[in-house]
Amino acid sequence: MRPTPAEMREFPYDTSSPLPHKKLLVCAAPRASSKRLARLLLGAGIGVPLEYFNDNSVQALTERWQIKKQDYLAHIFARRSANGLFASNIQFPQIQKWPYPHDFTALFEGATVIHLIRDNKLAQAASLATCMITGRWGFEVAPVTKNYSTWRLKLAARKAMQLIAVDEQLWQDWFKQRGIEPLVISTERVNRHDLTLIDDIAALLGVNADAASAQRMLDVDQGAYPGDQELKSRMRTLVEELAARG
Repeated sequence: MRPTPAEMREFPYDTSSPLPHKKLLVCAAPRASSKRLARLLLGAGIGVPLEYFNDNSVQALTERWQIKKQDYLAHIFARRSANGLFASNIQFPQIQKWPYPHDFTALFEGATVIHLIRDNKLAQAASLATCMITGRWGFEVAPVTKNYSTWRLKLAARKAMQLIAVDEQLWQDWFKQRGIEPLVISTERVNRHDLTLIDDIAALLGVNADAASAQRMLDVDQGAYPGDQELKSRMRTLVEELAARG
């Protein structure tokens, strides 16, 4: 079965390992298929990747483990590493919001870093805007599409385009300030129906991928989040119009 983020926060995914000697950080743009990449990495035995600094993850894990936020990093290292490796997806707003900046200094130190971006920025903006306006971010069953007004769709499209541009610049500045040269990976490559990317990441880390398990995960994975196709088509038209106007 393909695990959901909510399931990934539960105790079956807790581990009891020594502190990791390798770290993999996927620094993800919004709507860039970071969750799909995490599922494939999980299948390959490359850590227990999750958005650990997502509000839902922080709340669920600190409450279940009965710990304070200031102790969170040490606990996810100890309880969510596998085979000596800790893996996490990160979105930049999570860094901005976290009250203990030294945790991210420690997290990035010596880590292998991936910058996950989407080459097709117009499709990315349409997807993000659609999620923002509907409040649906995953594979939930979509209700009947509402008849959103054009002005409301345009407002969401503009905001999504701005967020994507700002996010990319923030990550680039973060990497430059810390002398990090990330491996840049595209959403389009993550969504291919093969495991060559996982093999390349395993080689970069110097670890062995569980090919059979990774293939089983690939076989049950639903691929890219389809979203509300009718609404996304309308949003794509608006995004293209706004982009053409500059």
